[in-house]
Amino acid sequence: MRRAMKISFHGAAREVTGSCHLVEANGLRVLLDCGLIQGGSDRHERNRQEFPFDLSKLDFVLLSHAHIDHSGRLPRLVRAGYEGPILCSAPTRALAKILLPDAGRIQEEDARWKVKRLRKKGKDYSWVKPLFSEEDAWETLKRFESVPFGQWFPLDGKAQARFVEAGHILGASIVEVRFESGEGSRRLAFSGDLGVPDARLLGFPKPVPCPEVLIIESTYGDRLRDPCCDATEELYEVISKTIDRGGKVIIPAFAVGRTQEVLARINDLVEQGRLGGFPIYVDSPMAVQATRVVAVHPQAYSEKARKLYAEGDKPLEFPGLHLTRDVDESIALNKSKQPSVIISASGMCDAGRIKHHLKHNISSSRNTILFVGYQAHGSLGRVIESGADPVRIFGEYLPVRAKVTSIDSFSAHADQKGLLCWYRSLEGNPKQTYVVHGEEQSAVTFAGTLKAEFEAAAYAPRRGETVEV
Repeated sequence: MRRAMKISFHGAAREVTGSCHLVEANGLRVLLDCGLIQGGSDRHERNRQEFPFDLSKLDFVLLSHAHIDHSGRLPRLVRAGYEGPILCSAPTRALAKILLPDAGRIQEEDARWKVKRLRKKGKDYSWVKPLFSEEDAWETLKRFESVPFGQWFPLDGKAQARFVEAGHILGASIVEVRFESGEGSRRLAFSGDLGVPDARLLGFPKPVPCPEVLIIESTYGDRLRDPCCDATEELYEVISKTIDRGGKVIIPAFAVGRTQEVLARINDLVEQGRLGGFPIYVDSPMAVQATRVVAVHPQAYSEKARKLYAEGDKPLEFPGLHLTRDVDESIALNKSKQPSVIISASGMCDAGRIKHHLKHNISSSRNTILFVGYQAHGSLGRVIESGADPVRIFGEYLPVRAKVTSIDSFSAHADQKGLLCWYRSLEGNPKQTYVVHGEEQSAVTFAGTLKAEFEAAAYAPRRGETVEV
């Protein structure tokens, strides 16, 4: 009888962020992702908790992609004692070199702001420490090793793994692990985050052979996007109306993925002569660097985007685009009265320069706050998107006078139809499917949909739960 494969879900289980799953099989312990928990009043405490597994017995980390909710606790993992490799695709490694140090700087900057506010109020601030530092991030990056897409590589002779394009962001991967033993081969696939079929830059996720065990995301597992919606047209409507009334469009966007997708569509509108005459700012050092990385990897674009690129269309370069870097430039944007578009991180508004732009612009009726990505429960972005008024930013309650709107079709996550399409491409049912990376309703609904449509053995595990297959 074969020994059981044990899987423990330590994050992104009936929630969207903090992706972290431990797989134990054949005497090997492999961690799938180690992401930051974003949103929720307990996120600070949870991110600082000790890891609930023995780091000395952890053999490998396989990273699906560079987004912070999948990679952001890696510096804590290394600082806590993990000494093994962190394996990923080459583009993911390139982006992690940007995202993780920047995340460390943001942690340090936010800690300084917290100290400043507490000191001003005469309160104790000695307890305030950043979650991890920029130095911690650079130490972590020494453990990164990249592997080409589609190439199987050994894990200590006890297993093999490979990364397959997931389409979500540059470098995003479906992770396959094949455990070999005298008792036979067992295969596990982890979807990571799956992309959408109509993205401007990247292609749809590639199929993989049906695994024995599947771990699949469900961010939009309970909803369908309007097939008639055109993200470019919706973006045009929002920007043109806001500029006409003399306002600014503030777009919270993940530095990697959504920022570049928005820019590519603005590029199309500028080239068509429909937008122009006002500045478009990318105000995030991390997003600026990531945009440059994406720009030099056209081989990862969709077939349509590659064709346009070959014809000379560079989707991330157009008149009016300004990539800001230093703090003085960022501050100047909030002092300026000129109509403009400001794209800034973080995408859920919980950290970074976007909070300053919201503080200075959310109370003017001329302006628009435009959400183009998923806002996790408990995040500042979700609070604003849900219609709260006033909202608390940097300890101050501010009235919401700006127009608040969203373009759901901009999300980099497949909706329920897209998820089912990819599952169908497996051409069979895994022995067991675990539905993760979705808020409880979404995860449970999608698990139920898999059961109803495919008679799949699907289940949405809870955080901290361990299963055996």
